[in-house]
Amino acid sequence: MEDLTSIIESAEKAKNNQSYFSAAIYYKNGLNKAIKNNDSKSIKLCRKMIVEMNKKSIDSGKDYQTIESEAQFSETQQEQLRKHVESIVKIEDTNQILKMIGRNPHYCPNIDEVEIQSKESIPIFSILGTSTTISSDGHVLRGSSDPQYAWFAEIYRISQGIIMSLYLNRIFYMLIKDKKITSRSLPKYFYESKLFDEDHLKIITIGLKCYLKKDYVSALHILIPQFEAFLLSIAQQFQLDIVAHEKKGEDVSTRTIILSENHLDSDGFQKVFGKNYCRQVKFVLFEQMGYKLRHKLAHGDIKSGECHFQNATLILYLYLYLLGRFKKKEK
Repeated sequence: MEDLTSIIESAEKAKNNQSYFSAAIYYKNGLNKAIKNNDSKSIKLCRKMIVEMNKKSIDSGKDYQTIESEAQFSETQQEQLRKHVESIVKIEDTNQILKMIGRNPHYCPNIDEVEIQSKESIPIFSILGTSTTISSDGHVLRGSSDPQYAWFAEIYRISQGIIMSLYLNRIFYMLIKDKKITSRSLPKYFYESKLFDEDHLKIITIGLKCYLKKDYVSALHILIPQFEAFLLSIAQQFQLDIVAHEKKGEDVSTRTIILSENHLDSDGFQKVFGKNYCRQVKFVLFEQMGYKLRHKLAHGDIKSGECHFQNATLILYLYLYLLGRFKKKEK
């Protein structure tokens, strides 16, 4: 097994030869070794160089390629799809439409089916070779070194994309076009649920109106943080623990938890909200190999190109799922 010095020398050699992809892999291996050795100087070097080499690798255009795939649907399948969409948008009662959308179990990817499909279709090269997934700004994503998990995340991403493009995008486009959903009817449905307090509802209403005005930047920046508070408020109704504490010296303080992947993976949350929905929320808002919209938004990393109709519609669906299944519990 190579020592740390040899690994870094190999990385430098690859860098000088403009083999940036290989250099990034060497530096990543070096980082693992440096962490084990508790070598702070080498840790800083390797962290910095991983990102730098990944950026150069992307910019070179030699190491990564965009792969496009196409799904073919038979005429029978297309007819079934058309009938499904029309069966929803033809309903006159907007509240009934929104409730049907929220209660439809097929708008969440089925986690068991995705796991089976990913295990059956994993490419052999991802098992035999060294695999890693990086963000557009050069950072290595958590979990990308595990080929089975990385492929699972890819299959999940494809499943979520199919649901959006075939169903939810079409449905909401037609509902807005036909004025079944308006700046009056959509907030009204939220209001009539009685699940929101007045202050939160005022803010959410602004986000919904931004969505309908095609101001998706504002819509996402409003609706995503408010969604977290909404989900936790329902969790509290079902006696889930949403209180955290902090202790500094003798001073003890409490606060509402910050929703995280750990909560969504817990038995308590999955029992209340459903396993498929918890995984969907995790993938869309938090997961490194997913969309992680909540983290990107909170840290100012979200790109304007990610603030579009599909992502805003997906966040709206996350609300509708809860509104279609939960009622205000009377004290």
